[in-house]
Amino acid sequence: MPTLQRFNQCRVVIYLNDHPPPHVHIKLRDSRDCTVDLETFIITGQVDEREIREALIWIRSEQVSLLKKWREFH
Repeated sequence: MPTLQRFNQCRVVIYLNDHPPPHVHIKLRDSRDCTVDLETFIITGQVDEREIREALIWIRSEQVSLLKKWREFH
């Protein structure tokens, strides 16, 4: 599970050999997590969008490289 980016309250990771569609996981310091679809940016999980705002901005700005990385691992 490579960590792609760290923020104050969370980190963005990709699980190796994970299921489609292309997505990343956001792991919060309090052990909660969610996934973000790299094509639609839909958030799945018990996390409020405002808690991960910084990570979402980064994911949107790095969409092309994250999709490429996801495809490398899968």
